[in-house]
Amino acid sequence: MAKERRKRSRVPVHFDVSVRTGGETIRVQLINISLTGMLCAPHRLFQADAACQVIIALGSDLVITIDARILRTDPRETAVHFSAMDEESFIHLRKIVEYNADDADRIEKEFRKKAFD
Repeated sequence: MAKERRKRSRVPVHFDVSVRTGGETIRVQLINISLTGMLCAPHRLFQADAACQVIIALGSDLVITIDARILRTDPRETAVHFSAMDEESFIHLRKIVEYNADDADRIEKEFRKKAFD
């Protein structure tokens, strides 16, 4: 069995997000999300290594915008790595992850560790 390399827990979520890439904005359903990325439904316009923006609308006046890159895409799913976001977006993303985690304390502990080497 391969060693787990992820340093951030993924939590299952099932709501729609928008992904802006190649001049198009595409709505897809999330499969899971972490503090550093997400897994979502695929779309024919998604291409591996393409820059994108993830837009998560939490309300009419509350939107998280995250700069990202599509890591891989296949007929079942698309993996996206988050590369940058403002502080307010990160705070809201963290709350989404904590709220949907089986163990919110584990997410808090992960937050205190380095995510990248």
